[in-house]
Amino acid sequence: MVLNEYGNIAYNEWLNNANKRKNIELDEFIIMPNHLHGIITITENLNPNDSQTPFYISSNTIGAIIRGYKSAVTRKLAPFLGDKIWQRNYYEHIIRDEKSYEQIAEYIQHNPFTWEKDRFYINIPTIGTD
Repeated sequence: MVLNEYGNIAYNEWLNNANKRKNIELDEFIIMPNHLHGIITITENLNPNDSQTPFYISSNTIGAIIRGYKSAVTRKLAPFLGDKIWQRNYYEHIIRDEKSYEQIAEYIQHNPFTWEKDRFYINIPTIGTD
């Protein structure tokens, strides 16, 4: 998958997640033209007292990580694309064993090869190629 200028912004912001949050590791991921897939490992709970405060919202939850990512990408792309670039929610899956991890990682790795079958696929010729 060759990323355009907007895709590169999304890519770089995804990588920046690990710089902003010291309790996560980024694993397999792919930025697609209309979506992304990624595996995030939360390595430790940086808010050990959050269970004692029921209304505490951690910045280290999967929801906060995705919210921050979408927000960062939107801030950079809004001048060009407007501020409605994301669907409302996201899909998450907790990986509980090695077999599940391998299946999901393989799906992510092979996702670009099935892009032509996506219902939103548009064939846009690459400029400057022979």
